[in-house]
Amino acid sequence: RFRHSDSSSSGEESLVVMERFALLAMLAMVSAGCAAAFSPSTLHGVASLRRGKAPALAPSGRRGVLSLSSPVQGQRGTVSLRMTLADSSAASEEGKKEVSEGGFRYFARDSPEGPSKRFRIVLMAGFETFNRELYKQAAAQAVEQCAGLEIFVFTDADIDTHPEPLGEALEGADAFFASLIFDFNQVNWLSDRIKAIPHRFVFESALELMSFTQVGAFNMKAQPGKKQGMPPAVKSLLSKFSSTREEDRLDGYTSFLKVGPKVLKYIPVDKAQDMRRWLSTYSYWNAGGLENVVTMLGELGRELGGLSPSYPPAAAASAAGGGEGVEGPLGALQWVAGFFSSLFNGDAGKVEAATARISAPEVKEAPNRGLVHHERPGHYFATPREYVEWYYGRFPERKGWKVVGVLLYRKHVVSSLPYIPELTQHMEGEGLVPLPFFITGVDAHIAVRDSLTSPYERGAVARGEVPANPTLSPDAVDVDAVVSTIGFPLVGGPAGSMEGARQADLAKQILMAKNVPYFVAAPLLIQDVKSWYQSGIGGLQSVVLYSLPELDGAIDAIPLGGLCCGDREFCNSERDLKSCSREAGEIRLVKDRLNRLTQRVHKWTTLRDKNEAERRVAVVLYGYPPGIGATGTAALLNVPKSLLQLLQRLQMEGYNVGELPSDEEDLLRLCREADEIADTGRAYRNEQYKEGGGGTVTVERLEGWMGKSDTERVSGNWGGSLDRSGIRTVGSGSAAELLLGGRQFGNVWVGVQPPLGLPGDPMRLLFERDMTPHPQYVAFYKYLENSQKEGGFGADAVVHFGMHGTEEWLPGTPLGNTGECWPDILTGSLPNVYIYAANNPSESLLAKRRGYGTLVSHNVPPYSRAGLYKELLSMRGLLADYEETAAREKGRGEGG
Repeated sequence: RFRHSDSSSSGEESLVVMERFALLAMLAMVSAGCAAAFSPSTLHGVASLRRGKAPALAPSGRRGVLSLSSPVQGQRGTVSLRMTLADSSAASEEGKKEVSEGGFRYFARDSPEGPSKRFRIVLMAGFETFNRELYKQAAAQAVEQCAGLEIFVFTDADIDTHPEPLGEALEGADAFFASLIFDFNQVNWLSDRIKAIPHRFVFESALELMSFTQVGAFNMKAQPGKKQGMPPAVKSLLSKFSSTREEDRLDGYTSFLKVGPKVLKYIPVDKAQDMRRWLSTYSYWNAGGLENVVTMLGELGRELGGLSPSYPPAAAASAAGGGEGVEGPLGALQWVAGFFSSLFNGDAGKVEAATARISAPEVKEAPNRGLVHHERPGHYFATPREYVEWYYGRFPERKGWKVVGVLLYRKHVVSSLPYIPELTQHMEGEGLVPLPFFITGVDAHIAVRDSLTSPYERGAVARGEVPANPTLSPDAVDVDAVVSTIGFPLVGGPAGSMEGARQADLAKQILMAKNVPYFVAAPLLIQDVKSWYQSGIGGLQSVVLYSLPELDGAIDAIPLGGLCCGDREFCNSERDLKSCSREAGEIRLVKDRLNRLTQRVHKWTTLRDKNEAERRVAVVLYGYPPGIGATGTAALLNVPKSLLQLLQRLQMEGYNVGELPSDEEDLLRLCREADEIADTGRAYRNEQYKEGGGGTVTVERLEGWMGKSDTERVSGNWGGSLDRSGIRTVGSGSAAELLLGGRQFGNVWVGVQPPLGLPGDPMRLLFERDMTPHPQYVAFYKYLENSQKEGGFGADAVVHFGMHGTEEWLPGTPLGNTGECWPDILTGSLPNVYIYAANNPSESLLAKRRGYGTLVSHNVPPYSRAGLYKELLSMRGLLADYEETAAREKGRGEGG
């Protein structure tokens, strides 16, 4: 039966064409083995051809629609052929709406039944704000393909910036979709507003929010007396898709996603089908990419809202296992569609033919783990061995460069985010071989444990110092360092972040077996560069980049960039942010931070290559507060004795420490004398001072080390020139000398950290952001970092000796060093080992985060009665005399 409606005079001709099509379609189906399906009662054909600018729209939103459907023998569902006759007029956009306000977008298109039949999805992106544009594109395409679908796109930031429209959208929502939301306040806000939404999908977020997941009879509510999380049925299935190691269970999650929905669709139980819908949705989201998200949204509308999405021909063919040469009913229908489209080549316009599917288009898959390189776009290397063989074949001159494993988010790779090639190209430009290893996020430990190794690990296993790893891949390759752009814990990633340090011991075992530096360096994914530069890194972003990785032993956390703020005026006012080509919300990297990462990676990795006798080490003692005999002291540490023991231990291990004093007090006296010479300026030309290792830096040399910008900043705060601070400076002009003090023992230089230089108000330097350290302070650290050839000491590493110095407290952002932060400028590329008392984690974190300190903790000494000394002892005697005299006087008065 065919219904035909056409107000034009060419209706009869159109009907003839449709009759031809119906005949061809039936013949094709019969030839494909569907004969039993064709009886007058089961064959349904509905043709609707609308021409001109009629106000009504076909479900596809185009000019003409012809659909033919029939049950398929031996299969569930129907096979449909959908023909669309296009028109050049703009009427195809009727019924479609797109409204923008603030940070969110609203997309909708009316169904044929009118605007009353709508299925509303509210989609919220959490820790992937950078994907906002992708979700907007997906929403726009989804409503184009599915009439009656209504989609709101928000980010978690809208909870604070647009709570009212977000709340209104949630009130009328049929489905709620959220991912990667961890903030406590945001979780509470959403929890109160999504309870009434019938269908709720919450992925990889705080457990409190994930517990609201509800798809029909399937939910993730906590069972009485049990923790929140995946239902027992899901856990049982996951156990079949992972190794026997407990820490690998979450990785089984991603493996199960590929086969779970396909298996569950054959189980005729409602709850199983609800679970399948949940898994399918997760599969599309987890796979990432525009096509997958579009299909995910369309399938939510179809399965939960009763809508009828129409997918492009390629997608429909893919769903049927299609492509060229597809056999069976769908193959026949594709042939018919091609034939029928050839009939329309005149005034009628363009014909689109699509085969609607029995099931949704398959997830467009990428491997869960693999490697990529920007010179092989779209190609995934299966193993590190395959990648390395290709790489050295392509770049043979790079053999011998340091190899750095770089952990990347798989979804970022699949989405082709441009910061990834930018990062790897920069590393190559600085003489490093990147090993760009993408992971899902929960499997970072598997990538490091099983696919990366080191000469140390092999030797330690052979010596019996480290147990052999039974899952180490034969295709594992050696790396000199690992850089994680993921953050979060090494074991479990985002999914393991809700129970901080639960798997820290496992991470420790993995990293100690490799014994290579483990860096965390990543762009900020939920904070823009403007707020970072103005206020530092805060909130959840600081937890992801600093707190959680630190529990595993990560060092040198470096923010590589952040979300583009869109404020061109602000970016142009910052020396490191100029020339930004990104749009607001996109990830942008900061070249200065890339430089800092590669510099520090180079320094740490080359340190191991140097023979112990050639390594040059600087040791920094403290003299704060100045002028009261505090030189060479630290809280809760016997500095002289500890320093001598350190030097003796270095000597035992092959370091060149020259001739050491036999007594710790003599050692400290030599260091104090050198510092006093620098402080007073007397005898600094004495040969004994220079031969002992006393350092000096000319103003001219310091200007060259600092560069123009930093020279102007320091000069502006200290008299207008580097020679005018009056602090440990002798002479004037460019030849003026800044005296550093210090005593050298072989290849070890021991110096006293300079004073802050603000008598009466030393804390001003620590809390005034526009202040700078004085020239001699800067010269002290630049002297340590720069090579002997450049006039410096050329340290391979620096040791800050005890709790605590002042360098990590200098002006700059509170957290998240930029190129203008003084701790970053002064520490530079130097590996920094910081000895710190174990009972003061709060202040030691400043040394770790702002000063790049690798902390070596020491226990505090046992407490005992200290007794009295010096003036206090005299005061006790005076008080005793006073009390005795007062008692005698009182006795006399009573007796008199």
